[in-house]
Amino acid sequence: MLSNQPPFSDPHPLYKEMRQHYPISQDENGTWHLTRYDDVKMLMSDPRFMRQPPDHSGYINQEKSSTILDDVMGRWSFFNDPPDHTRLREVLGIMINPSFIKNTREIIDSMAESLLTSLLSHSTIDFMQAFAYPLPVNVINTLLGTSLDNTTLRKWSLAILNAADCGSPEELASINDIVLEMQHYFANLILVREQQPSNDWISTLVNVKNTYHLSFDDIVANCIFLLIVGHETTHLALGMGLMALLQNPQQRQLLQNDLKLVPSAIEEILRFEAPLNKVSRWTSEPILISDVMIPKDQLVVGIVNAANRDPEKFIRPDEFDITRTNNRHLTFGCGIHNCIGALLARLELHIAFKKLAPHLHKFHLIEDQIEWVSNSSFRYLFKLMINIKNT
Repeated sequence: MLSNQPPFSDPHPLYKEMRQHYPISQDENGTWHLTRYDDVKMLMSDPRFMRQPPDHSGYINQEKSSTILDDVMGRWSFFNDPPDHTRLREVLGIMINPSFIKNTREIIDSMAESLLTSLLSHSTIDFMQAFAYPLPVNVINTLLGTSLDNTTLRKWSLAILNAADCGSPEELASINDIVLEMQHYFANLILVREQQPSNDWISTLVNVKNTYHLSFDDIVANCIFLLIVGHETTHLALGMGLMALLQNPQQRQLLQNDLKLVPSAIEEILRFEAPLNKVSRWTSEPILISDVMIPKDQLVVGIVNAANRDPEKFIRPDEFDITRTNNRHLTFGCGIHNCIGALLARLELHIAFKKLAPHLHKFHLIEDQIEWVSNSSFRYLFKLMINIKNT
């Protein structure tokens, strides 16, 4: 599962080569790959690119038979087209909106402060385990109304992300027990909330089920969705952001000297290493991109981290520059499938890096102990060991 070697530790040279020499390509399995900014943006926003495969039989591989994970993912707005996408998206919008973000700030601030105090009490520690992972996990536990420990959640989340990334029938079926475990956990919580509503997202889903025609299985599936997407992007961006700052001392110093740069630093972190590495769609009709005609019913993948370093869109794209302006990266997508949790992720990142910034000079990377998860869909930083000098 883990790899310290390319392409997972540094896929960018390969993406650069693809962008320059074969920006629109088809692999041996028939999947098309896009690497230029404008092409990936088109993939995300053009309604001719559909989320569901043409025969509606699966969400990763058109040929495979359906699994329990397929059924769960098939109930997520992320894997649906209108009108089901519109209905499911509206449900999530009830819970994640600007008013909600305002009311959540104090919760995140308190959690980040507590984790920072603990972090600074160590001389050597894994930043991912000590800060980057528990912060969004604690936040999502509070919002969703769950009480999952980090170990269980990481086991669940990695199992789903790795199986979905692989997409083989065997891999997807191999985690049936884990998916059933998650379904059972949320089913029990939903039954409790039906009798004893609380101020959390599970209770909200129960409350709006009739308005939005949500079945019991729909609520379970969307609890799983909120749990996973509610922490993974933030967790990965925190780790990769700290790594980028420590590997670029001049940028680290700029941030320490001027906390007003935190918002632009966050956008540059998100551009420089996007947690979600690729997005996929199916062609609903033949689509011409540049001089290449992609036929109907084809799986097309857009590589976000290639698009975010397209020199046609970004000046000196391989440089980490927290003062970069007009930073219109594609990390949170665009079009109807743009990330609905972007507001929450940005808030968590803003609070975290504002607290971390004054202490960045104390942190030193242990370069040979950086570990990545071998996952092509996510830039999954697993371990980030640092030394902390408080004297």
